[in-house]
Amino acid sequence: MARISLAGFKDPVRRPRFIIWTGVIVLLLAAFVAVALGATSTRLFCAQVCHKVQDDTIASYEASSHSEVSCMACHEPVNANTVVFLLAKMKAVGELYTTVTNKYELPLNAGSALSLNADEMNSRQCIQCHSANREITPSAGIIIDHKAHADKDIQCTVCHNRVAHNEEAAPPKLLNVNGTPNKAHPNFMKMDACFRCHDVDGKKQAPGACATCHPSDFNLVPDTHAATAWFPKGHADAAMEALKKASEEATEAKKLEEEGIARNLAEPVNHCTTCHSAEKFCTACHGMEMPHSEEFKTKTHPDVAKKSFDKCVVCHEPDKTQFCNDCHHGKKVNWEYNKAVPWQRQHAAAVDKNGFDSCLGACHEQKFCLDCHTKLKPFPSSHKAASWLHRANPDPAAKDLAIHAKTALGNVKGCELCHGTGGANAKFCKACHKYEMPHQAEFKSFHAKTGRADRAQCAFCHRFPETCSNCHHVGSSVSKPWVSLHGGAVMKNGGDACLAKCHKAEFCSACHTKRRVVPASHKAKDWTRRVKLNAPAKHSAAFKSAPATCGYCHGSGDASSNRFCIGCHKLPMPHPDGFGPSANTSPTADNGGQHKADLNAKKTTKAVCANCHATAFCNGCHHSYTGTKPWLNQHPSVVKSSGSEACSKCHKETFCSYCHVRLIH
Repeated sequence: MARISLAGFKDPVRRPRFIIWTGVIVLLLAAFVAVALGATSTRLFCAQVCHKVQDDTIASYEASSHSEVSCMACHEPVNANTVVFLLAKMKAVGELYTTVTNKYELPLNAGSALSLNADEMNSRQCIQCHSANREITPSAGIIIDHKAHADKDIQCTVCHNRVAHNEEAAPPKLLNVNGTPNKAHPNFMKMDACFRCHDVDGKKQAPGACATCHPSDFNLVPDTHAATAWFPKGHADAAMEALKKASEEATEAKKLEEEGIARNLAEPVNHCTTCHSAEKFCTACHGMEMPHSEEFKTKTHPDVAKKSFDKCVVCHEPDKTQFCNDCHHGKKVNWEYNKAVPWQRQHAAAVDKNGFDSCLGACHEQKFCLDCHTKLKPFPSSHKAASWLHRANPDPAAKDLAIHAKTALGNVKGCELCHGTGGANAKFCKACHKYEMPHQAEFKSFHAKTGRADRAQCAFCHRFPETCSNCHHVGSSVSKPWVSLHGGAVMKNGGDACLAKCHKAEFCSACHTKRRVVPASHKAKDWTRRVKLNAPAKHSAAFKSAPATCGYCHGSGDASSNRFCIGCHKLPMPHPDGFGPSANTSPTADNGGQHKADLNAKKTTKAVCANCHATAFCNGCHHSYTGTKPWLNQHPSVVKSSGSEACSKCHKETFCSYCHVRLIH
């Protein structure tokens, strides 16, 4: 690589040549710079090359009254020397980097900081064309004293910032780098911008009285204010919108202050305060700070409402809009308030669904509820249900409760509002239940005594038939008396459980005796005496299977010692071995057993035997009895076919003749 050497300037022979070439290079460089400065200062270069990324800005420029004015006329220092001009150009080179790397933001100069900077955009740029003798033509109904503003050293662009870029004629259309829509720049020719310096409260440097800028015949009331819906909702919506807009502009205002723009020019203006003093107009009408602070909404507004409810009514019109109810009896208590139905008819369902903690914790004391219910004497619809006091299903297996019991268990505080504190043992509840509710575990150990002593009190809640039997008697029915069922239950399950838990043995006999009750089983034809020869009487089988059951009425002991059994049978029961013929033998004169001896000795009689045994029973043993006809009708054919030898085992010969002679005569 060739080195640059200054040795030629020292050599007398080469010095002239070096000087000439150096001059040529300097002249060429100067020519390039001159051409470049001129080319980059043209409208074409600004619009189509450098600021191509800002088509919106170029479009608004071309739609303005200054479209034929060179960009440099306004955006470069007036009558600047070469050095100042070059420095301005060098400063602009920095914008080339953001353009190439796509790091620019739209819109450029978002808060119009350039127009507010007296060093960058002085009135000198404007008075190059606009001299003092130029006729000023402000819009109709507006009075502008330009001299007064100039005397205050307020540069033209503080107000006329959009003259050369008319965004009303060419609104922005491009998207920002992040894809969000491009925004229009603030227009300081709007009335809001005037109130950066002017105000109606007299706190700023310029007056805000209407007559300052408007003639006496000018209509000061905007068309929006004349609309029917303007008050109260319209003006409230507009005020909130103005507040929101000012809040959004606050971020940009902070950036302007950081760039050195005066605070009064940077801070946003609330549109409403351009005509109305927040203190003298808004607060005087509302009677309180507007908009309401968060503390006012959550804490202090009830106290303010008590003192100045007439002020609240003006805006919120609670009778029409249900504004208070929508919050207090809606969102606040997790309830969808129905504007068509008075709260007095809704609150019971709301309290039933969500409880009343939010009511008592926020607005009301318990006394409030009690006083209202006492005064109006309402009867809750829930209390009118058929099963409010007593459960609907009598079946003890259903495990259901009366509605009032379930309500108390779920939210006893709701009951306490009207019936007093103390839960289920409150004075009101105790006056009805008398006993502690729900019944404690130990209550079961003495409730029988209580039930017998105060059966009516128990029946107040336990109203269904056979309530006690439902629990105490297995196999009971909610519709049939236990007395009609207990016989079958005892026969099926025995009575041990009855005697072990509740009753003494004499209880049964006392009841049966008093009622003269004969068990249904005792009414069977074969209960006392057998009907079939090979089938014993049923009372015998019942005694064998459950002797204790018989003892409930007939006394304890077996059949041989029990007085009742002996009184009827008059013989040991069951008959001991040897009472009849020897096993597997037929009866004879010498093989009759003890019963023959007792009959002969008249210790017993046929009548005693007949208590249990019919004549057919005797014949079945003694006469090989068959069929259903009496033996007297059968024995001739038996004797004729088989002879009388078998008869002689028991009877003497005279027995036959005696009987035949007796019957003939």
